[in-house]
Amino acid sequence: MEPDTITFSFGRNWRDFLETVSEDTLRRAMGDIVDWIGRDNVAGKSVLDIGSGSGIHSLCFHSLGAREVFSFDVDPHSVASTRLLWEKAGKPANWSVVHGSILDKSFVDQLARAQIVYSWGVLHHTGSMWKAIENAASRVASGGLFWIALYVKGPHYDEHLALKRKYNRRSKVGKKVMVWTEILRIMRERHRNGLDPWSWNLQNERGMDTYHDLVDWLGGLPYEVASREEVVNFCATRGFALQKVMELPEGGNNIYLFARN
Repeated sequence: MEPDTITFSFGRNWRDFLETVSEDTLRRAMGDIVDWIGRDNVAGKSVLDIGSGSGIHSLCFHSLGAREVFSFDVDPHSVASTRLLWEKAGKPANWSVVHGSILDKSFVDQLARAQIVYSWGVLHHTGSMWKAIENAASRVASGGLFWIALYVKGPHYDEHLALKRKYNRRSKVGKKVMVWTEILRIMRERHRNGLDPWSWNLQNERGMDTYHDLVDWLGGLPYEVASREEVVNFCATRGFALQKVMELPEGGNNIYLFARN
């Protein structure tokens, strides 16, 4: 099988997203962290943000009083986005932003173990998901937290993969047509449910918005999926106990919070 044609950049999408970030966006993102792991479990702790994307969650960890934040991403545009927020935060010495890949074992082995290792919606886009999960888990300190989100396995995987491949093969105009086709579908669905179709671009609880999440969904290659049982068993054999999970339907991300025994 020939390798996928990949023309989509997560980093460019998140750099565009930064133009929309408001105080409410940051409040939502920070609130999500507090809801999941608690303010006291961030303050004074070391954080490793794998695949930092736009950088807003690294910023939130920093703002919540993390002792140290280390952010990295394989996409240079994501690195640039995260560095932009780092600069706006005053270039704090306890927050580092670098370019790197979670699949690069020599790079990963040089990283200090952290008390919180965070990777939301990233490891399934590496092209080697289980290796990425294993490498990420290896950086969790004893007693630390491992917080990850992964696409859900289901019967429509081939259909979803074909959609993403189609998007990546399209021209710039073709990509916009696919995005707006999906937006019109969302608007029609809102109208059928008695909701304002023009208010389709909602912010979610993590601070992201419908538009940039949609572009991320359409463009996101490589693309792998996992069931809850697969993830829990994989992590259990590596010394992790599940603390909390949020399960979503196929097409969404299951969110897992593990603690290292």
